[in-house]
Amino acid sequence: MLQLSKQTLDVGLATPAIRAARSFYKELMGFDELPGLSMGELGQMARLRVGQHVLKLYDFTRAPEVTPGGTDKANGMRLLAFILDDLERVLARFDAVGHKYNRLPVPDSSPFRVAFTSDADGNALELVGLNKAPAGFETRLQIGLTVADVQRSRRFYGELLGLEEEPEMKLPASLGTVGNVRYGFVLGSTTIKFWSKGELPTKTGAPARYTGIRLITAQVEDVDAAHEQLERRGVEIKVPPQDFQGLARVMFICDPDGNFIEFASTR
Repeated sequence: MLQLSKQTLDVGLATPAIRAARSFYKELMGFDELPGLSMGELGQMARLRVGQHVLKLYDFTRAPEVTPGGTDKANGMRLLAFILDDLERVLARFDAVGHKYNRLPVPDSSPFRVAFTSDADGNALELVGLNKAPAGFETRLQIGLTVADVQRSRRFYGELLGLEEEPEMKLPASLGTVGNVRYGFVLGSTTIKFWSKGELPTKTGAPARYTGIRLITAQVEDVDAAHEQLERRGVEIKVPPQDFQGLARVMFICDPDGNFIEFASTR
């Protein structure tokens, strides 16, 4: 089992319009902004805190290819689900500026409310409002993937990464998922969930290649130990461990669809 130093995952988005992206997540979603970071020649990074997660907005020097958001447009990282205590206040801010969203009908007795929207770049967002978060509740973010082959992805996240699989979840037929099933695996306290939507182009690869949701980051105790462990299991190592600007030691792997997952340990 991978030894995490932080139980919540972080996620990176490549944006063609950093000011609009930062404003959406800070002003409308209400997330606290953290100090930004330089990525050297690659560009700049804005950061926001989502509970114990960090949302990283990449402003690359060389503009990535723009790709439309939405779970039905391509295979790759296609949705972020935010779990909120203040959903109604967020939606009120949306109403004030005319930002569109759709509520999912749920029974009045349900302990949660759900709305779907998109961010300033068109990335699909699921907003889940909790009436009351359980004590010690950490995870405020889930990462949704559209995959080409669910059984291949289940093997990768379950057998190769060794993650615990959640029970399968039935989805409404209107969502258009193959078999109407959503699968989920837990890394730390964060769920990576996925589904298939049939024959779609794949828009994955290095974070700077396309706009959109581009990178999952897991903080581990020892990147080199994680590298050895994953390599023994047959995981594709895209970039072996290396130092990043004296701040961290990082490596990158790919899942079966080419989604980049970063493992990092701080110096």
